[in-house]
Amino acid sequence: MMDIPKDKLRQGRIEAFTKLKKERRRKKQWQGITAVAILFLSFLLTVRVSPTIASYAAKIPGLSVIVELVQENEGIKDAIANEYYEELGILVQDKDVTITLQGAIIDEYGVMLMYDFDYPTKKSNHHNYTVNIYQGDQQLKNSMSYGTKDSLDEPVAHSGHILELTLDQPLDTKNPNFRVEFEMRDGDKQTISIPFSLEKPIAKAKVVEPNTSITAQGQSLTISKIIRTPLRIHIEVKPDPSNTMQIVALDDISLELKNGSKRELIRNGLVGSGSFREGQSTFYLQSNYFYDSDELIVRIGKIQAIPKGEDYIEVDFKTKEVLYKPDFIDWDIKVVGNDVYVNAPVKDDHGRQPLYPAEKEDGTTLETEGCSYFTSAHEGFNYREYYVPYNGRAKLWISYIDNPIAKDVEIKIDLTD
Repeated sequence: MMDIPKDKLRQGRIEAFTKLKKERRRKKQWQGITAVAILFLSFLLTVRVSPTIASYAAKIPGLSVIVELVQENEGIKDAIANEYYEELGILVQDKDVTITLQGAIIDEYGVMLMYDFDYPTKKSNHHNYTVNIYQGDQQLKNSMSYGTKDSLDEPVAHSGHILELTLDQPLDTKNPNFRVEFEMRDGDKQTISIPFSLEKPIAKAKVVEPNTSITAQGQSLTISKIIRTPLRIHIEVKPDPSNTMQIVALDDISLELKNGSKRELIRNGLVGSGSFREGQSTFYLQSNYFYDSDELIVRIGKIQAIPKGEDYIEVDFKTKEVLYKPDFIDWDIKVVGNDVYVNAPVKDDHGRQPLYPAEKEDGTTLETEGCSYFTSAHEGFNYREYYVPYNGRAKLWISYIDNPIAKDVEIKIDLTD
């Protein structure tokens, strides 16, 4: 197979940017690599059935992130198929970095930006930056993740990046003007600001407030709102405050339309916000925005819950003792320094933090610095939570355990009214 000349493509992109500066005109220039990107954009919808095309397209700077998104997210695939992906192709060169803002998918409740970094020579800290995005003068906040899926250990001259922002409150759909601001933190710190405007209207969300309740073993949950946008589906679920059990998780939640099309949780991205302990959990699913139905079907594989008053583990970070754990868990728990180690059966491994959040003796929050875990068929689920230095007792609230109170739940929501 013919190899892609990445160095020449990268140099072509920088040369195209230089020409753009000389012309001093604010119009989109699609030269070099971006011309190739447009050609391959039409092939993106075939990447699931053609690994060869997917592999070839993923080698092209500017396309690798999009190809991966299409492969793992049906909603993004639909957005591109329905021409909702906005091509930007804006290049900004500052000192030794060239940033190419490739494209965007922005709707009423979220932002997704695809951008590339290029350097004259290979470097290892291509991920050492922070980023913010603004609509007009207002900074957009809430849940944000960004970075590269390229190897962080291997020095590179080109890397593809993605920013994902999920909003609790809708943005102004009438304002198409945005700005993304990068703060490069390596070497000479520099701030690079890139304004851009959308040509296509910002899609408004399709919102349903069914207030449909589910009852399992006397415990009640309410699906209060379903928000559908091109980027994702939001399903808001509230537990009844009078429940005698603490709901800790809904496993395998999905949404179906009447025609049978199914959307599951987003993979390799933000899957939710809030918590049942705080009064509401919101689940983020792959989008089915471009399809309509007179009925929505919410499916839940398992509703996980534990008795209130027994939904925590208490430890003493001074004496390194486990002071309390409920009888129904069979975890081996150790306190080492300010870390808590858990060894549990494999069934309790769902890629979650099982001990979060934590509370000090005075009722304030004991912050965590992160966690790590691995699973082995022989060693079970091994989990480690890293807490900030603290020399006292703390309750570690159980946020996940395999203890279902209901399985294979189906909720039908009629949209004909």
